[in-house]
Amino acid sequence: MIKQPSHDDTRNDWQAICWRMNERKITPWELARQTEYPQYLIEDGISGEPIPIEVDFLRKCVVVFRLLPLVSGKAKTFEKTINSLSYDDCMGFIKPTPAMPPQQGNFWEHND
Repeated sequence: MIKQPSHDDTRNDWQAICWRMNERKITPWELARQTEYPQYLIEDGISGEPIPIEVDFLRKCVVVFRLLPLVSGKAKTFEKTINSLSYDDCMGFIKPTPAMPPQQGNFWEHND
């Protein structure tokens, strides 16, 4: 199943994948090997081409990037959890967490 987002959405999703690759120090070759997704599609996607992203690829990315919350150690439970993730669920794990809002003060600071 392939999601048909707009060109900008696709680009943003690939940027999030690229950000996680950089964070985890994973090359396109390594990601292609571990997800069984063609390397040239990964490289084209992170370079800004509007390459559609399959939900199965995103599920494998969540596993490769080790972003899935702790689940039972049983294989069936793990597979059920992975297979139940939607496109948006996967992107929620892959996208970077928002930074602290500006002007956020330290708990110990006082405005005297």
